[in-house]
Amino acid sequence: MINPMQQVVVAGRQSDSRAVMQALQRAGVLHIVPLEAQGFQSGPLAGQAAEERRDAERLLARTESTLGELGAHDVTRAALPAEDQWSALVEQAAAPAGALTDREAELRTDLDTQRTYTDVVAALARAAGGADRSRRLALIPLTVEQAGELQAAQDALRAELGDRFAVGSERVNERLTAVVVAVLAADRDRARVALGKARLGELRLPGRFERLPLSEVAQAFTDIARTNPPALEQVAREKAALAAQHGATVAAIRDALADRVGIDDARAQTARGKYGFVLQGYVPEDRIPDLQRALEPFKQSAMFELHPVDEHHAEGVPVQLKNSSYTENFEFMLNISDPPRYGTFDPSWVVAWFFPLFFGFIVADIGFGLLFLLAALWGLARARRGESLPIGLLGITLDPATLKRVGVVLQTMSLWSILWGILTGEFFGNVLEKLHVFYVNPELIQRIWGVTLHEGEHASGLIPILFPRVLPEFSNTIMLICIAVGVIFMLWSWGLKAQLTYKHKHMHHFWEAVGMLGGLVGLILLAYVSRAGQAFGALGNFANPLVLVMLVGFVVFLVGLFQARNPLMLIEILSNGGNIISFTRLFAVGVAAAILANLATDVGWGLGGVLPIIGPLLGIILGLIVHTFLFALTILGHVMQPIRLVWVEYLNPTGFYQETGTRYAPFAPAARK
Repeated sequence: MINPMQQVVVAGRQSDSRAVMQALQRAGVLHIVPLEAQGFQSGPLAGQAAEERRDAERLLARTESTLGELGAHDVTRAALPAEDQWSALVEQAAAPAGALTDREAELRTDLDTQRTYTDVVAALARAAGGADRSRRLALIPLTVEQAGELQAAQDALRAELGDRFAVGSERVNERLTAVVVAVLAADRDRARVALGKARLGELRLPGRFERLPLSEVAQAFTDIARTNPPALEQVAREKAALAAQHGATVAAIRDALADRVGIDDARAQTARGKYGFVLQGYVPEDRIPDLQRALEPFKQSAMFELHPVDEHHAEGVPVQLKNSSYTENFEFMLNISDPPRYGTFDPSWVVAWFFPLFFGFIVADIGFGLLFLLAALWGLARARRGESLPIGLLGITLDPATLKRVGVVLQTMSLWSILWGILTGEFFGNVLEKLHVFYVNPELIQRIWGVTLHEGEHASGLIPILFPRVLPEFSNTIMLICIAVGVIFMLWSWGLKAQLTYKHKHMHHFWEAVGMLGGLVGLILLAYVSRAGQAFGALGNFANPLVLVMLVGFVVFLVGLFQARNPLMLIEILSNGGNIISFTRLFAVGVAAAILANLATDVGWGLGGVLPIIGPLLGIILGLIVHTFLFALTILGHVMQPIRLVWVEYLNPTGFYQETGTRYAPFAPAARK
């Protein structure tokens, strides 16, 4: 749900504005919005206050860069020193940290160059044969990949210089050959031009290595490979020592400076006069006592008022979601867009309950459910230990709090998969059916679902299957269940839109929603009474009350169409019929995956019966391989299809994505953000 808000206006003496802001920052409950008032100054601070802010920002940037160089962002904070010592204390760490960072960068650059060019330079030095030290000769190093390139270079040089050149070559590896062209120093530029005509360029080493003879570069690379790694380790040790000595203090100063800059930013959003200021914002109703306690010391110099928020004009009202401890774990799944607009609705609970239910319906396999459960428990244990989880494939890292939410979501998905798996009797496909743990009882299915089954392969066992989704005779039943779910969701979403638009007196959209509700009822009954088009004659039976309800539905649709003045509803009603059918993907994706799982099990089972001893072992291995392959192919669809039904089919008609709000961001100390 959306947490109710109250609008707050605070007014006080200008001389107390910083102290009031500090108190509000410590409370961390007020979402400040910019305020402009005639006769008052607003916007960025000016004069001495602006100069002080710039000084604070410069020192804040210095602390940030120092902590970054020392890798000390997350250290425990020390006691905050006196303000007049901040600059000196920061500089005690910043200067040596900067020098160490420069030294580290130099060592890494040399090491990277050495690792990139060492083989080529060694081959070039051998090819040069000491000629690189001659003052009369100039050497042009290059590399070629094909023998034809070397011949082209020699031809071009001969055409330009005659016989006044020499070429030496040395293999670097199977693909590359190092080549040294020796010419008189006076002919260097002409030789480069000739090589250019042969589409060959001189190999230029980076930085200081370009000016050194090849033999000296080779020796320098040898020294770098030997000395730079331990030198980098020494730099790391010195940085760690520096971080241990100064990191906690610098971090405390950084937080204090960030809070100071935050206060100045908040002051810039107030309306300011010579003697006073006015501030406005929003506070959640359940945090009003915290606001009152924060302003209690200023009751003689500042006053504040609370006003109820007008839900009908709530464009600027921030939104804070307040859900149960279970539902809040699923809130991140709606972060694909901004939060819902204040005064509308929060669909987090719909995602929390129906996404894992739909996922379990699709997977419906005890074995796969147990795998998901193991992954969830592993993630939750890691989150409890305060460990993050990097996901290299996506290029993201889940912090412990996010990992906990993901773990709860995955755990819920797995439990629904196991529950549905018990109903379908599936364990990595039909493994437990083959072992006669689950079996199909046609009489029981007839009593529960009214479906007549033929005698199947697995007619005896311990536990009867209650939802035999892979049997052809049962497919129509599942299809009807999925369509029924789609009908409920579409009527629900348009009903919700009608309720919200009527609440805010958006009558065009209200009549659109009412018309769509009527049209959907008419379409659904049209399909039901005519038995999906097989008995259109039944539509003329006006003694059937369903026919009358169908007609009323179409009349309501026409009334909504004219009241909303939206002719596109004629197309939209057909599109909504498609949305209902879209819910059959729960059946299609799930049954397809189940059939593939049965196939994987059958492959392994069949191999197990061929060979007397090693056959079962090979069958298990082959079955696991095929299951893993099929699981990797289908898992993305298992997740995306159910969430799509909520994101697209359900939420689109409600207008959730058209009416978004501002996320609640309370004015709080930097350490709490």
